[in-house]
Amino acid sequence: MIISYDKFCKLLVDHIQSGKNFYLSLLETIIDNPSRYCGLFRLSNAKSKLIQNVTQSREIKFGDVIEELTTEYLSKLGYKNYDKNLGKDEYGDNLNVDQYFSDGNYIYMVEMKIRDDHDSTKKRGQYSNFHKKLVLLRKRHPDKHINAIMWFVDDGLVKNKNYYKEEMSKENVPNSSLHLYYGGEFFESLNNGHEAWNELIEILSMYRREHSNVDDVTIPDFGSSKEIFNALLELDDRHWKKLLSDKKEYEQLRNELFSDGDNLEKVKKIRI
Repeated sequence: MIISYDKFCKLLVDHIQSGKNFYLSLLETIIDNPSRYCGLFRLSNAKSKLIQNVTQSREIKFGDVIEELTTEYLSKLGYKNYDKNLGKDEYGDNLNVDQYFSDGNYIYMVEMKIRDDHDSTKKRGQYSNFHKKLVLLRKRHPDKHINAIMWFVDDGLVKNKNYYKEEMSKENVPNSSLHLYYGGEFFESLNNGHEAWNELIEILSMYRREHSNVDDVTIPDFGSSKEIFNALLELDDRHWKKLLSDKKEYEQLRNELFSDGDNLEKVKKIRI
């Protein structure tokens, strides 16, 4: 075994588990964008929209977990990982790459996404970022061959495969090879990577079996829960004043989210 199931679960907790900072950030987002949660032309109520946001956040963080696991697998397989912060491009934008490593002879760059489901604008932006990072690494390693890889971890969706292959065919970056991988294809391209991929699939399958009937996305009651009470205390004055505003959108927000408890009243007394 390269990475244990227990370690995977700990990584999930570290990345996904909701704490004080999570609810503080969530409150700030709600207060800054009240119409997203209780606008007149929104069918879902505020709590339903919150569940959607938390679910999306968890999916993004799950992608971070898979990225971190992949980095560790690469190390265990004998590759040398480099700092993923590539610095700034010619426009001053900071560039980070998902995987950046070497086998001693070749440099590898990998841009990862869980699935290939982007719309037209996002797919173009993603490939543009991929190209910029390749060009930057080409300058950093002028005497090394670079294997530049786009990898979609879940091979159940290949929406833009033809687009990415066509764009790669147009590239003319010297001493570089471009690859598009789905699912296990990336690990299969690595030295002894087959075992690592099979282990990752087994870990994910085990987690899925254990949590198939678990409702793991819950939102505490804003009006009465301790988590939200503490987050309200941590709000800066600007957000607190906006939340208590007499504007219609904030009145509606308070009515939908805080009507079932006295958190707001208790925090008012403390913050005076």
